Amino acid sequence: MSIRMRLTLLYSGILSATLLLFGIVLYSFLQIYFINDLKDSLREQTDVLQESVTYKLKVDPLGSDLDIQLDHVDTVQSGMYLQLVNLINGDKARTRNLGQVELPFSKDAAGKNKKGYYITEEVQQSPFLIYNQPLLLNGKLVGILQSAYNIGLIDKFLSILRLVLILLSLVVVCTASFMGWLSSKRALKPVYALIEATRQIQKSDDLGNRIAVKPTGDEVSLLGTTINGMLERIQHMYGELDKSYMTQRRFVADASHELRTPLTTISGNAEFLQKAWLSFRQSPEQRINKDQLELSIEAIHDIADEAGRMGRLVHNLLTLARADSGLHLRKDRLNISSVVQDVIRKSQVLVKSAEFQAGPLDGLESLHVVGDRDYLQQLLFIFVENAFKYTENGCVRFFARAAGDNVELIIEDTGIGMDETDIPHIFDRFYRADPSRGETPGTGLGLSIAKWILEEHRGTVEIRSRRNEGTRFTIRLPVVSALREKGRMPALSEAASAGIDG
Repeated sequence: MSIRMRLTLLYSGILSATLLLFGIVLYSFLQIYFINDLKDSLREQTDVLQESVTYKLKVDPLGSDLDIQLDHVDTVQSGMYLQLVNLINGDKARTRNLGQVELPFSKDAAGKNKKGYYITEEVQQSPFLIYNQPLLLNGKLVGILQSAYNIGLIDKFLSILRLVLILLSLVVVCTASFMGWLSSKRALKPVYALIEATRQIQKSDDLGNRIAVKPTGDEVSLLGTTINGMLERIQHMYGELDKSYMTQRRFVADASHELRTPLTTISGNAEFLQKAWLSFRQSPEQRINKDQLELSIEAIHDIADEAGRMGRLVHNLLTLARADSGLHLRKDRLNISSVVQDVIRKSQVLVKSAEFQAGPLDGLESLHVVGDRDYLQQLLFIFVENAFKYTENGCVRFFARAAGDNVELIIEDTGIGMDETDIPHIFDRFYRADPSRGETPGTGLGLSIAKWILEEHRGTVEIRSRRNEGTRFTIRLPVVSALREKGRMPALSEAASAGIDG
């Protein structure tokens, strides 16, 4: 059942109940009012006559002249009927308007209700309201004084009123239902427009479409605004999912490509060694010459190199998988100077074609950070190694300085640099800049790992680079004092419990 139908039925039901209650109250009020007014009139007239009749009974205990009391009563204009029943001699005196019609009475009922009572009886096929007043002489019932009204007109009036109320209620309810049906259609018109707009968005499969919302400030406009907000959020989430899916596909493709090359090399060299050594096995008398020995050694060397490369790739993939799983590093209070000195010492023994300059490192001895020593060294070593990859016959410089609440670790080179468009993507997994930079060694995962390590240590990195001029990485790590002031320094026990194996 539609909301429109439910609203119409609800309004019609409420109106019907209201009209029914109003009709019952009005009908009951008029009925009670008319009947009570007649009862009061009957009782008043009867009380006046009762005094005369009672006096007459005292003068004439036999009651032979009781009928004289009714001959002088004018009942034509009032519409009242009077009857006096003499229970002593059985005579009945009536007003002229009754003619020969007798009002019904009950001697037993009069004996039980000595204070007067009302009855409704059919007289000549007309309803009469009769008031019976017992007449007592020395405590003995000697007569009944009756006064009556013909209430047929009142019953007819009430019947007509009841019919009018019913018909009028039906007309009002039907009219109100029809008007309610039309008004609900008009009121729900914005809702229908909202439904149609939503269907169009569903059919078009374009989450970029939005519902046109009029700024009326009512519930419908609020609903439209809410739906638009939900669509925007869904569009954003869908875009993120699509981006994540494309990244995952590219990641799998790149990982497969990176693994295929060493596997092909290993397979080719293993096949060469197998053929070479099988030939010697079949001809033991054949001696190994120097060239064959050199080729075998080179093949074994290539296998070892590619196996090492595969190991590094798998290790990096495992590191990123741990990062994606939400695990955190084990962190301790560290002196940043000792970490930097270790990285510089290891960097100086790298096989490199560029000059390496370290320093100045002033003021680092008093600075401490909260982190994992091994991963911090890996972070810095990734940037240093990356600088050497793209710097030939140039210079790589590593220096550090205190900067307010942070320590800045700067690695800059005079290498080939990169375009501004490449900078936002260099931390993506397996991302390579344009081919003009040439083939470089590595797995393409180093900077992705560096980004995760940096996030784990609540650090930031600023990158400045120009094509053919070089690149500068400025790494900022918060020092211990700044962490304490901001309430961000974790307890060492908590950090240790949340850590992972290096």
